[in-house]
Amino acid sequence: MKGNEPTISRTRFDELQARWGAHSSWAVWKTIGPEEKPKAHVGDRMILNPKINAELLSVLNPEVVMVGLNASSREGDTEPWGNFHDGRSEGNDFKIRFAFEGTPFWGAYMTDVLVNFPETDSRKVRAHVKANPDIVAKQLDRLERELQHLGATDPLLIAFGGLASDLVCRHLGDRYRVAKVTHYAHQIGKETYRAEVLEAIARSSAE
Repeated sequence: MKGNEPTISRTRFDELQARWGAHSSWAVWKTIGPEEKPKAHVGDRMILNPKINAELLSVLNPEVVMVGLNASSREGDTEPWGNFHDGRSEGNDFKIRFAFEGTPFWGAYMTDVLVNFPETDSRKVRAHVKANPDIVAKQLDRLERELQHLGATDPLLIAFGGLASDLVCRHLGDRYRVAKVTHYAHQIGKETYRAEVLEAIARSSAE
């Protein structure tokens, strides 16, 4: 990126929002000051509105795609770009912001393997995947169409957690670079999480 040159066109941004925005987002959050709490502003989506944030399109990075397994709980939330921007006190999305702020991965596109399947219990998600291979296959086909619509030339896929990584590698690993990182819901501090994630991506890139 040079200067404020957009890395994605406004037309493509709007198309992505209209088609996929109900379950996807971008790795851009309003950042916090030194005196603010770690979870402050995580749910503020005005930062993802190019009419309000004039710098947005030059910050976005479609060559990196962060992939979760499923939305933990977004029932009733139909606003675009809301995934991975959970401002609730029990949410852990703030760790993603902390992990990637100031790195080349800030601005990445974000989506899930399984959409329209909000569930907080990982055991139920795993059971659903095991019991419904046809549905999962269709979801992975949808994910690939989403990646193609993004228009990236050689995107790096950063998969959160073991099951998401396994599914992405199995279905897309022969066509995309995939880095497996610890899920942000894992009970570790944000500093340790950042170090682990960046180390995992660097290790994957070196392989």
